[in-house]
Amino acid sequence: MLPGILFLLPLFLIYVSIGNTTGIALFGSRGGLILTYLTFSLPFSIWMLIGYFDSVPRDLDEAALVDGCGPLGALLRVVVPAAPPGIVAVAVYAFMTAWGEVLFASVMTNDTTRTLAIGLQGYASQNDVYWNQIMAASLVVSVPVVAGFLLLQRYLVAGLTAGAVK
Repeated sequence: MLPGILFLLPLFLIYVSIGNTTGIALFGSRGGLILTYLTFSLPFSIWMLIGYFDSVPRDLDEAALVDGCGPLGALLRVVVPAAPPGIVAVAVYAFMTAWGEVLFASVMTNDTTRTLAIGLQGYASQNDVYWNQIMAASLVVSVPVVAGFLLLQRYLVAGLTAGAVK
């Protein structure tokens, strides 16, 4: 519920401190950036998935338990296969949150680990903006997002119509 800029300095100090103490380089590494994005997207993703898993009929879970599955087996063999639309919707949310994020990527990366969003900023200098290159690079950057949407579109549509009256 708080803006990301509020967490930037403490997170930076924690990453540098961990790097100095243990030798594990979190600042300037992809692992540190992944950990940052995971930390910020996981709570909301879990909250979204809880809401979706609550909509899966409880009878499916109980039937799996009666048939001899344990609680974990019922979850993995029955409930998760019944919930691809919710899982895909949460995965798309987490991906889109991390894909275009600039604040943490601009501070937590260096020249060798920068993200595509930070790379696009390199086409604008103090004196000039290279619009042709920015537009071409933006098109290339959007290709994976469009391809992913086309591959996952059927799951998203199924998720939208899951609660509809048929």
